[in-house]
Amino acid sequence: MRSWARQIVVGVAVTAFVFLAVGATTATAVKSKSTQTEATWISFDAENNTVKVKVKKPGVGAKPPKHLKLKRGKEAEFNVIPTGSILKRTSVAINGRKGSLTDIPAGKTVNIYWVPDPKDDKARFARKIDLFKTAEEQGTDAY
Repeated sequence: MRSWARQIVVGVAVTAFVFLAVGATTATAVKSKSTQTEATWISFDAENNTVKVKVKKPGVGAKPPKHLKLKRGKEAEFNVIPTGSILKRTSVAINGRKGSLTDIPAGKTVNIYWVPDPKDDKARFARKIDLFKTAEEQGTDAY
């Protein structure tokens, strides 16, 4: 094969690779956008790795599939991964500091950042859960 023909073949192959790589990255980025939901904490089920909440504000951010949409005033369940790598587990922050799912008392307002569960298309996966203490609660170490 002549030198110029080889350069064209290599150029086309590199260009195709770049377009495929950018397309895959874009698809992953779109898939990974989360929805923020404000809710009242009900419970954490350590045996089944799920949390239950009562929805206050269904969500902002990514638009979830219809079958996963949340309704104000209704209970919702989220799958969680309580331990493991920060990249895979559900992270918990209490007033901006690292916390645990067991540290959140029932009745407290939380923000849940969730996506459709990649392992179960009929479920939601909570990536991050934030609890913010009130000014009065910050003065105590109740949780």
